Amino acid sequence: MERILITGALGQLGQEFVKYFVKNNIYVLATDIRSPKKKLNCDFEIANAMNKNKLDNLIKKYKLNTIYHLVAVLSANGEKNPFDSWKINMESFQNIIEISIKNKINRIFWPSSIAVFGTKSNLENVIQDPILNPETMYGVSKLAGEKLMNYYNKKYDLDIRSLRYPGIISFESKPGGGTTDYVMEMIESLKKGKNYNCFLNKNSRLPMLYINDAIMGTIKYMSTNKNNLSVKESYNITGFSITPLELEKKLREIGCKGNVIYKPDFRDEIAQTWPKKIDDSVARRDWAWKANFRLSETLNETFKEI
Repeated sequence: MERILITGALGQLGQEFVKYFVKNNIYVLATDIRSPKKKLNCDFEIANAMNKNKLDNLIKKYKLNTIYHLVAVLSANGEKNPFDSWKINMESFQNIIEISIKNKINRIFWPSSIAVFGTKSNLENVIQDPILNPETMYGVSKLAGEKLMNYYNKKYDLDIRSLRYPGIISFESKPGGGTTDYVMEMIESLKKGKNYNCFLNKNSRLPMLYINDAIMGTIKYMSTNKNNLSVKESYNITGFSITPLELEKKLREIGCKGNVIYKPDFRDEIAQTWPKKIDDSVARRDWAWKANFRLSETLNETFKEI
């Protein structure tokens, strides 16, 4: 029986994984550096992923055997203090690996990102194994993590798995400090008839993924037999690609009001080093990955949530 530790459980992904595991009667211990504002319906402990001894004690106390390590400083926030970003992203990852080896943890999930790509990756449609030259500290740390997971899997016979998430769209659990956050912000503003200052150029195309696809796709991936997985680092996955202007036009078509004022800032410079489209054919071949939510379905669901 799986007994799962989730670090960063109060973040965008963590909250949704908690709900999934609780709903499916899978034991989960949620941890974060702050207390939840509302009941999670599972065991919760305040724990900093930088504190290796604390995590080690929790694994022993709750007899945990699987880890979803979701702690990260995201792209835009990471550029404000790249030194802290590297330290948090990488030291917490290293802590998870050390305690996993020590406690014989069966399986680990650690999310990567499209931030690992760069201007040499053929951004028009990035394949599974391109040249990787990230230009943000977030991307650099994710690329380092991908290389480390491959190393540790070989050296210590671990089963660390990873997906390169694009921008994830959700409203009940929102992101914080990402370059793709404009999608949720624009939808909320225009639905309320308010103006929105967009920090990206109107034609900056980026890949997106609705939260339901992110969660269910990850669960399917984690349940796939290891022998079927040809990628030893992180798999590409995607839902659809969109520009801010395309989103604005779609929102107007369905009756939203409010104006969008385009004021690109440093986040648009980040977006220019990220893919416009993602080739996820290897994931579709190896473990039958499939996105069920395109733009229209995503908007239908998000309007229910707002």
